[in-house]
Amino acid sequence: MMKLTEDGNRIEGRGITLEQLRAFVFIAEHRSFGSAGEALGRTQSTLSAGLRRLEEDVGCRLIERKQGHILGLTDEGRQLLPAARDILARTSRALGALSKRNMTGQIALGVPDDFETGNLNRIISLCLEENPGLKVQITSASSAVLSALAARQEIDVVITKSMAGQPLTSENDRLLWVETLHWVSAGTLNFNQPDEIPLVTFPEGCVIRHCAVAALENASRRYYFSYVSGSFNNIRSAAVSGLGIGLLPKSALTGELYELTPQDGAPSVPAIQLILSIVRPGRLNQLFSSYIERGLMR
Repeated sequence: MMKLTEDGNRIEGRGITLEQLRAFVFIAEHRSFGSAGEALGRTQSTLSAGLRRLEEDVGCRLIERKQGHILGLTDEGRQLLPAARDILARTSRALGALSKRNMTGQIALGVPDDFETGNLNRIISLCLEENPGLKVQITSASSAVLSALAARQEIDVVITKSMAGQPLTSENDRLLWVETLHWVSAGTLNFNQPDEIPLVTFPEGCVIRHCAVAALENASRRYYFSYVSGSFNNIRSAAVSGLGIGLLPKSALTGELYELTPQDGAPSVPAIQLILSIVRPGRLNQLFSSYIERGLMR
């Protein structure tokens, strides 16, 4: 049987590798061997084999699956997930510390306003704490505004979103992660019931809004924009309050929201990917981007 030590962060077991833990975390978060493989750059068979070896090492099943489909985590899997995340994060920070170089100067960072910034803010705060000579100016704006700033080279580094699978256009682009999208509402609701879908979504130019609109139009469903905001918190609040149906990435879901499935008539939507791009190449921007990349990568 799997055992965690008293602090809950170390795992008793022989032969467990970081690659196995990383495979487990990605499969658990993406709930799909295919999506996890795309995010990690591994084949489904490689991930499946890694998961099997991990389960053999800890002596129990971690993820329930049937014919290649993920059904959910077992009790042991739910127990292991936070510890595995912590181990991977600590390893990443330790490796970063070995090659750490002092950063001095000023960096302009662009972040989409339809992006969950909590973890990013913590990473930047830690970076500033470790590098007192560094200044970071953050601009949170729509994708269209950020693209214009990047085109004029008025920002140094930018984070953008796009549909998963789109190739990177520059050697200065780094894929941070791939994330699935999910339809949500205040409660169970069949998509076929309303004549028009009240859509709670982000402003025009957002890839999530594009995915939602394209999915509804492909399904020949009429819709109208019942609530539009650039804030994840506002979108969540509107959906929880029953103002309409929203489309959100997995990381933004909360227990207050009901996740609508194909059984509820929810049309399929693609996943999205998060890209970190260095707009103005240079040593400082490279070091800063590598720091953010290590902190944000899943």
